[in-house]
Amino acid sequence: MLRRLLDETLDPGYEQAAARRAGAGADAAERASAGTGLLGRLVLAGCLLLIGGLTTIVITQVRSSAPQREELRQALIQDIAAQRAAGDLLQRRLVEVRDQATRAREELLAATTQGQNALDELDRAETGAGLTTVRGPGLAVTLTDAPAPDDGGENLGRILDGDVQSVVNALWAAGAEAVAIDGQRLGPTTSIRSAGQAILVDFRPVTSPYLIEAIGPRDMFDRLLESAAGRTLASYASAFGLGLDVVQVDQLQLLPGAGGVITQAEPARLRGEAEEGGP
Repeated sequence: MLRRLLDETLDPGYEQAAARRAGAGADAAERASAGTGLLGRLVLAGCLLLIGGLTTIVITQVRSSAPQREELRQALIQDIAAQRAAGDLLQRRLVEVRDQATRAREELLAATTQGQNALDELDRAETGAGLTTVRGPGLAVTLTDAPAPDDGGENLGRILDGDVQSVVNALWAAGAEAVAIDGQRLGPTTSIRSAGQAILVDFRPVTSPYLIEAIGPRDMFDRLLESAAGRTLASYASAFGLGLDVVQVDQLQLLPGAGGVITQAEPARLRGEAEEGGP
């Protein structure tokens, strides 16, 4: 009895009570864990159903709006074509009216020496500004985008505005007297730049193939091919597949350009008056 008192200090009743409390706690924890797991599964299932429903709605809306987007795209293409045709018609009408005004001006001014001097000055200024029709031999340079890669990557053979600018500058340096891009005559204030992937010439879009026509001396062909721009584009054509075609033409006709908008002007003395010291 003394040995049991020393070895077993806790009454058996207390041990049984502690065991019962421990068992009840474990059961409660197990029930709580089971309840939490069930709630989590229900929340996850609800989220999946919600995502699936939203995805179905989005796909349905996209499919239903696809024909409308295609109709809108075709309508925009037709509007652009119509506006471009109207612009071309107005450009031709402008050339006709300008020719009529030029003939009337020449008839009125050519009768006097002073008027003829004024005509000569005006002709030189208009020729330099690209406002007169020019005819003569020259070159036709065609730049074409390379085919798009099959893997959908970046097309390194696409013609850029800098490529068009380099060809135009090389033609001027080779002795060109008049240059036009896709029929648009270039003048002193003409801009060639890009807007996104489009190339604009005086804010009018041009597309591949880009036709650059130039009237100038016979040796302009060799001088263009030997220029830095010609060699660079030839290397691009070999490396990336872009199109470069240079053809000599016996007779070209370049129509006058629209010209820049004059916002300020001052009267200028004629050369004859300046030499004579007149007012």
